[in-house]
Amino acid sequence: MSKKLSIGIVRFPCSNCDFDALTFFRKFGHDAEFIWYKDAPDPTWDLLVIPGGFAFGDRVYEKATHSYQIDPGQQAMKSPVMKTIRQAAEKGIPILGICNGFQILVKAGLLPGKLEQNVNKKFFCDITVCEAVGKSFFNDEAMRGKTYRLPVAHGYGRYEITKSQLHDLQKNQQIFLLYKESNPNGSVENIAGVSNKDHTIFGLMPHPERSEDGEYFMKAIEKYFANSSRTIKDTLKEAMASEHTSYASTKKFLRLLPTKGKAVLQGPGENAGIVDLGSGYGLAMRIESHNHPSFIKPYHGAATGVGGILRDIFTMGARPIATLDFLRFGTDEHSKKLLKEVVHGIADYGNCIGVPTVGGDVYFDKTYNNNCLVNIAAFGLVKKSNIIYGNALTSGNCLIYVGAKTGTDGIGGAQMASETINADNKNAVQEADPYLEKLLLEACCELAETEWIEGMQDMGAAGLLCSTSEVIMRGRKKTGKSLGAKLYLNKVPIKTAYMSPTDMLLSESQERMLIVGKKKYQKEILSLFQRWDLEACVIGEVTNDEKYTIVYTDEEKTIQSERMEFDDVFEEVEKNWEKRKWTSQNTSQTKAPISITKTIWQQYDWSVGVRTIKGPNKPGHFAILDIPEIEKEVVITWSSDEGIADTQPKKGIQHAFDTCYATMKKLTATPLGLTNCLNFGHPKDSIDAFEETIIGLSERCKRYEIPIVSGNVSLYNAYQNHSIKPTTLLVMAGVRGKNKK
Repeated sequence: MSKKLSIGIVRFPCSNCDFDALTFFRKFGHDAEFIWYKDAPDPTWDLLVIPGGFAFGDRVYEKATHSYQIDPGQQAMKSPVMKTIRQAAEKGIPILGICNGFQILVKAGLLPGKLEQNVNKKFFCDITVCEAVGKSFFNDEAMRGKTYRLPVAHGYGRYEITKSQLHDLQKNQQIFLLYKESNPNGSVENIAGVSNKDHTIFGLMPHPERSEDGEYFMKAIEKYFANSSRTIKDTLKEAMASEHTSYASTKKFLRLLPTKGKAVLQGPGENAGIVDLGSGYGLAMRIESHNHPSFIKPYHGAATGVGGILRDIFTMGARPIATLDFLRFGTDEHSKKLLKEVVHGIADYGNCIGVPTVGGDVYFDKTYNNNCLVNIAAFGLVKKSNIIYGNALTSGNCLIYVGAKTGTDGIGGAQMASETINADNKNAVQEADPYLEKLLLEACCELAETEWIEGMQDMGAAGLLCSTSEVIMRGRKKTGKSLGAKLYLNKVPIKTAYMSPTDMLLSESQERMLIVGKKKYQKEILSLFQRWDLEACVIGEVTNDEKYTIVYTDEEKTIQSERMEFDDVFEEVEKNWEKRKWTSQNTSQTKAPISITKTIWQQYDWSVGVRTIKGPNKPGHFAILDIPEIEKEVVITWSSDEGIADTQPKKGIQHAFDTCYATMKKLTATPLGLTNCLNFGHPKDSIDAFEETIIGLSERCKRYEIPIVSGNVSLYNAYQNHSIKPTTLLVMAGVRGKNKK
């Protein structure tokens, strides 16, 4: 036990479960005491508990010796202690209501819904099996998906709620416990326990304090308080150390790849790589994965994948001119439904914003039944003189926020992508707005034509925290200066009335950008965004104190300031895994038939922008784009390992390279650079195969002198104990003279 908790247990007269609760918490070494129902002390406990029991909670009367009526929970509403309970709720002190305590919380309006008499009109007592779901009991992810044997003993336990309220409960993951094998009281949707929207008040009908499985519920409570004692720095440090943001498991291997060449204007380390097309123009290129989000919420997961990769391109000052999408899905019925929604999401976003989808491919394999892969590549045309880097170089310059308001959507997205898949984690998936993205695209492209800014960064993984820290760290590396950042979080536009500092910093709400503006042009920058109907404001400044400082107003309306050392939050992390030889799954990978791919490509606008010479309307794993600005054509070729990596990871990636290169040469184009997306399962299963892949790719790149200019690694594509087979994708970009055949 990390902390001894002080626990107040509300005691009503004639309650028959009050001592059960007292004994339970004391058994685990916590300080538990009764609060008499006629008292109304200020709540100072860590946890407030309303135990189960009949009598006072069920009967409404003036005096105990007078007549009464049955109305569970109503009598408690007149008790002075309700003032204490409501004050605890307002202060965010966690409250737990068990059985009749659940009834009291519902009556008080602190939890939604109502509890009615059991469907058979009889009292019921038995052991029932319950499953932890949603955000689980006291938000304990370790409980989610597991079952527990818990006693029930009640006559009024049937949970009822309106359809709209039920929708909200499901959306906010407020349902944390379900009856699994039987529904003892007829509760709607088998609901056995719910929380409030903030996940600080919990009510459940079963009695964990009477069960051998009660220790799991106690551990969840203890873990909750251990986490709540963490500092802001601890939370931010954890987010930045996640695999998705730190590449902790793979960066030592990625360093083996060649990233420099005569055509490279920008290699890995920025939002996108850029190769030189000649005549003063460059081609920005990048590929990203949105695998977990697309499995959990397929439409929005895929759509936000498109939005994110496009922002990577125009963040560099480039106008997006093409995308490719690579889809890997399972063979079961659920996978077929997911594919339709993913394609719908990609189409709606790309078609709205006006960037053509010029190619890609689709493969099926049962290895992806619980882990679909959605990899999206994007390309942009940029004048070399207009290239923008994601850096801050000068103390005193302003940090400008532009785009959508910050909400609670997407919080924990970086961590989610760094863990095995969890289909309940819907809140970590963002929602997309392509109309807003179009405004951002045009405004940022216009901004690239000015001298007003020093840097630009997409607010992607880990949101405002990652974007503000990245621009500073790149600037420190380039200039050698002791740069820092100061953020005023109360200036950040938010969607809800109150968001914690960590939520504001880690939110991954979409369609947001960070601009490092030159101080003397601050008004001009804000005016430009206003002209495009975009909300923009100055939220901070570049400093020269080496600190990462956040300033915010707390719940008491007090101005707080946290000054953190960069190395404390953004430390270099590296994970080393035991190398286990990959075990082949021997499953068949099948290319989607033309009947399916034709239906998919017809949903994409591949001709918008009038650059597409060869798109998905014609066969072949390549695309050709017209670049009339310099009288040239860009040729893009692609290939995957096509299942070979399952038995020979090194040969799989080399097959992809050889296929891309052969097509490029056949089309008489000069290859300039590569981007790659490397999809693997849990690193404990896959890290050896990953190393083999990098060695194989490095050998080919060096032999043919074609560098890697950008890329993406997606690990933890695993469900329970099943990791997907290694799945590698390469995209090669080249250039040729106009009208060559």
